[in-house]
Amino acid sequence: MGNFEIYRRTLRFSVVRLLRTILCVAILVALPLIAFFATGIAGIDETIQLAATGIAFIVGLIIFYLIAHFGGYLLTAGQIAMITQGVARGTLPEDVYGEGKRAVKRRFATASIYYGLLSITRAITNEISSGMNAIARSVDGDNEGGAASIVAGIISAIVGVVLEYLNYCSLGWVFLHENQSAFKSTCDGAVIYFQNWKVLMKNSAKVIAITLVSLAIIGGAFFGAAYLIFGSIEPLTAILADIDATATFEDGTAVPAGTSLLVLCGIVALVLWGGLHGAFVKPFILVSVMRRYIEAGRASTPQVDAYGKLAGMSKGFKKALDRVEQETAPAA
Repeated sequence: MGNFEIYRRTLRFSVVRLLRTILCVAILVALPLIAFFATGIAGIDETIQLAATGIAFIVGLIIFYLIAHFGGYLLTAGQIAMITQGVARGTLPEDVYGEGKRAVKRRFATASIYYGLLSITRAITNEISSGMNAIARSVDGDNEGGAASIVAGIISAIVGVVLEYLNYCSLGWVFLHENQSAFKSTCDGAVIYFQNWKVLMKNSAKVIAITLVSLAIIGGAFFGAAYLIFGSIEPLTAILADIDATATFEDGTAVPAGTSLLVLCGIVALVLWGGLHGAFVKPFILVSVMRRYIEAGRASTPQVDAYGKLAGMSKGFKKALDRVEQETAPAA
């Protein structure tokens, strides 16, 4: 199957995930407002009113976490399972969405366990970022905004974008080896990714390029729309103008007029871009990355020394590796 065909047939997972997130954000905003105005209309004491609003907000956060965050992750897992099947076997079932949900149900414990193992790549990414920052500090000295710090920040961001796909590929490896321990498959998947980093990094330029184009087009469109909308709301622009008039940089220089409006529009644009990019662009990139990953995994065997190296880089990986050793150790 071609990459676009796999992407097209697994896109429903992204649409459902995005709609759930929008619904949960609406609930998160609406519940505290309803509680606040309902208790106000009822003439309830202000302290109780604020407490009710806070409780409503906490309830909204719980709903958001369960439905949008964890529920969204399970939808992502189903999508990855189907992308992996399409790439590895060259076929997809007639009911892709239904089979993806069934795959997650069959391996729910695996998907849930893997959800707790995401610290593997986060720890490795943090180690790389910390190393970059340490080098930058040694070069720049007291100049925190020096050229080395800027370069280190850019490299760390690029590494973070590329390594993000390790999570997806490793989970795909877990679904591809359903008869194996989730912890063993997770460790094998991570080792395969890093063992073949030279091959897989060939995709990094494409990943970064598509991400930047997505940011420029989608993020730029949202930024322009936000600027036109917010810039036409006089009460808002008056408040932002007052903020600019009183704000200063660390060196004491005045903040240019219009800075707060640009920052607000930038934040809104980034949030909206992140939602659409994650729903529609990342899955397209993932199909290509997954294809290279599975080809590399089939062509190579995980090397024993690579497990030790990754265990030294990541506490999360070491915990998973320890769990594998516990599962394979003979009973006393």
